[in-house]
Amino acid sequence: MGDNGFTASALHQTAEQFHILVDSVEEYAIYMLDPNGNVVTWNPGAQKIKGYTAQEIVGKNFACFYTAEDVAGGKPQRNLREAARRGHIRDQGLRIRKDGSTFEAEVIITVLRDARGNIRGYSKVTRDITDQIRSREFEAEKIAAQKASKAKDDFLAALSHELRTPLTPALAAATYLQDNAEKLAPEFAEDIEIIKRNVKLQARLIDDLLDLTRITRGKLRLDVETCDAHTVIRNAIETASSAIAAKKLKVSTKFNAKRHHISADCIRLQQVFWNLINNAAKFTSPGGEIAIRTFNDDRSRFHFEITDNGIGIEPDRLATLFIPFEQADASVTRQFGGLGLGLAISKHLVGLHNGTIEAKSRGRSFGATFKVTLDAVPEGVAKTDLASRGPKPRPKPLRILLVEDHRDTRRMLSRLLTHFGHEVLAADNVRSALGIIASGELDVLLCDIGLPDGSGYEIISRAKRKQPIKSVALTGFGTEEDVRRSKDAGFDFHLVKPIDLHELQTVLDKLAA
Repeated sequence: MGDNGFTASALHQTAEQFHILVDSVEEYAIYMLDPNGNVVTWNPGAQKIKGYTAQEIVGKNFACFYTAEDVAGGKPQRNLREAARRGHIRDQGLRIRKDGSTFEAEVIITVLRDARGNIRGYSKVTRDITDQIRSREFEAEKIAAQKASKAKDDFLAALSHELRTPLTPALAAATYLQDNAEKLAPEFAEDIEIIKRNVKLQARLIDDLLDLTRITRGKLRLDVETCDAHTVIRNAIETASSAIAAKKLKVSTKFNAKRHHISADCIRLQQVFWNLINNAAKFTSPGGEIAIRTFNDDRSRFHFEITDNGIGIEPDRLATLFIPFEQADASVTRQFGGLGLGLAISKHLVGLHNGTIEAKSRGRSFGATFKVTLDAVPEGVAKTDLASRGPKPRPKPLRILLVEDHRDTRRMLSRLLTHFGHEVLAADNVRSALGIIASGELDVLLCDIGLPDGSGYEIISRAKRKQPIKSVALTGFGTEEDVRRSKDAGFDFHLVKPIDLHELQTVLDKLAA
């Protein structure tokens, strides 16, 4: 009897400890059902997860935890039958709280039988796994977004290459004809300028689309140095000169800023000024006026201000000026062209330089003023890099291997390079290029990246193993990643199509020096 008494006491104590344990668990709903699925017991975890107190739920059927669709489909009783047949089941799905809200639940239902095998009820353990599901979904969405982003990058790179490549022979031919205009009938001069201007415009539109893509993905980086902002502005005016001349616009400049050196990416800064000058030219009527001035404020900051007497901007349009694909007035989109990206890109570039850009206008037909404010470099820090202006000796002729699979580009560049005194060997694929490299000495490799039987990276790698050759990548792939990759592969320069003939000549001069 003593042993039996001890055993009964021990069992009672164990049962009590078990109830204490169950009642202390708050992260799991642990409760029991009778054979019909009515709630018999209810722990604090169940109240926390499902929202019912024990008094509210005990005696009610557990079907109230399921969605209306599940109840209509007979899922609650089906789960009990399956648990009775298999001993236990694991289920996952939406469950309903007292307040009607839903959560993602992981549920284990276990059948409870007496010594003779009769069903006494069921135990049920429920866990709220909403956060885990969301985390997994977020991770899956993140991976999918990364894949989509890469696919988009690859597509844009390929699109850029395909759009740029046909522009190269057109721009090279137009530039060459313009440089030799004295050999042509005078009436052709304007036609050549039109061709050249529109090829450059097409390239600019491609650049704007790619810049916007870099901006939205945080991949646009700056190559910072000390720039003379006045020189940068003059260069921007020169770049926009054809648009200014075409409309016979009067441009006045007042460079009043005493401190005009900026710590900036000079190319990107010129892009900002060019966009603003080009915009002023675009929206100003023929014979109109554009005034450009610079000045310093009492904090020695540098200000660039451009004012035109063009069509102006309506007050309610000012707020959307710097939003991508927006223009000051949708009704003038077709009349003036463009994608509405220039100002959005300019605002981002100025922001990357810790500056501001703003627009003002009294309204339609009152012209517009744009102002860029940037920090000037303290006096004594600025350095002006003055290139030697003395006569340069004509560079020695080079033995050049041109690898390009676009036939018109290959023929035009071969012809022009030969005209400049260079010896040109041409190939249109990796195999023939490697054959030429193996057959003799070369001075310079001008190489496209995307080729039908491989890539320019393979060619430069093999070429540099054989001889210390100078090299230039000529490609339609123009992202920062493309430039980095070509430099890592061994190319000395990376020129993006359409290739500017004068820029190519400058690069060849450097390689021949």
